[in-house]
Amino acid sequence: MSEESMPWWEEEKLLTEKDKAAIERARATIWEDIDEDWAETEIGRKRVHDIVMRKYHHDEMKAGIE
Repeated sequence: MSEESMPWWEEEKLLTEKDKAAIERARATIWEDIDEDWAETEIGRKRVHDIVMRKYHHDEMKAGIE
């Protein structure tokens, strides 16, 4: 099974403590200041990237940019 088709609960098992800390840090940080390299694994970096993109698009929406 590739990582792209892996269910989130299986991905969760592959996250390291550093990944989990990076995800929590990203949730508490504005998108401009988040660094995907805070995470240790590819899955962790993908999760941090997803947080960046959600926050970025949320800011776009708030500013009226489509």
